[in-house]
Amino acid sequence: MKIAIIGPFPPYRGGIAHFNTLLYDTLAGSHEVSAVNLRRQYPGFLFPGTSQYNDDEPAAPPYDTRLLDPLSPPSWYRTARHLAAEEIELAIYKYWMPFFAPALGSIARHLRRKTAAKTVCIIDNLTPHEHRPGDRALNRYLVRHTDAFICMSDTVKEDLLQLNPDASYKRAPHPPYVNFGQPVGRQEARKALGLGDGPVMLYFGFIRAYKGVHTLLDALPLVRDRLATTAIIAGEFYEDKRPYLEKIDRLELGEQLILADRFIPDEEVNLYFSAADVVVLPYRSATQSGIVSIAQHYEVPCIVTDVGGLPDMVTHGKTGLVVPPDDPRALADAIIDYFAGSYRTSMAERIAIEKDRYGWDSFAEAILQLATTGRAK
Repeated sequence: MKIAIIGPFPPYRGGIAHFNTLLYDTLAGSHEVSAVNLRRQYPGFLFPGTSQYNDDEPAAPPYDTRLLDPLSPPSWYRTARHLAAEEIELAIYKYWMPFFAPALGSIARHLRRKTAAKTVCIIDNLTPHEHRPGDRALNRYLVRHTDAFICMSDTVKEDLLQLNPDASYKRAPHPPYVNFGQPVGRQEARKALGLGDGPVMLYFGFIRAYKGVHTLLDALPLVRDRLATTAIIAGEFYEDKRPYLEKIDRLELGEQLILADRFIPDEEVNLYFSAADVVVLPYRSATQSGIVSIAQHYEVPCIVTDVGGLPDMVTHGKTGLVVPPDDPRALADAIIDYFAGSYRTSMAERIAIEKDRYGWDSFAEAILQLATTGRAK
């Protein structure tokens, strides 16, 4: 089958580019696959981080077909005509915010009218974490013109069916990220990060209000009263960091907290996850989480909040713990319970079993089944 994957690839940073690359590699093992990269992902004023790019990584083959600019309608139709000329049979694209709906929906609409190609959308979010006027109308436009959908959580599935009860979809869990290298020894990782031998918890990922980092900061003094731990917050601030720094000072978290407030390069990711005993994700809203998928690859249990699709990814008491959102006391109790219960080994063993059932081959097969047979719930 001739397949095209549309969306960010290297040199773009972040989980979407990593996801597309892993999916490309999986499908390319048995199909003719091309990548349609973006000329521009976001205009600068919409991007809150320091850079959208891995500066040392050029857009090299096979990711150098940079056709699509979400802000340029002529590029939408050039992309669609390119796919038609290449006689693409299946176009796949990720969808994570309504900003991309006009471009992706227009490409799908053109392919439906002019070719026999099928379109499959992998939905990260339909309900954005930060709402803007017109989101629902943009979502409706994309959904109307796309043939089928992969939903990686029940929350996304429910949002999709509210827009279109007859949508053709398949529920397929987010595969583990396997592109950050193999685990390293615990002592080696901790030495590289300047850590001691005590309990270590990790928050990883960019920092924004809906990620709930304030809840974690409020929980740390409650943990400190009962257990000596080290918390690492590793990620770039996507909003004003002064309120966070003021809270850290006010709660006197200096000796308990390591703040690595920067984009963590790919080659360092395995150090952070290999050093951690548990990953803590106190999100206030979510659909699914790529960070959980990274943790699963390294067989590190997670403590997550009961929002969106996170409980679908973390089985309470078996692969991690689930707590209410916006509740520092409940989060602190869960952290204490995790370390007191010596869950690390048993949960890691369960994760090792489960992650093999939800790998990239299974995910790719779900897409192909959906594209060729239609409804496959």
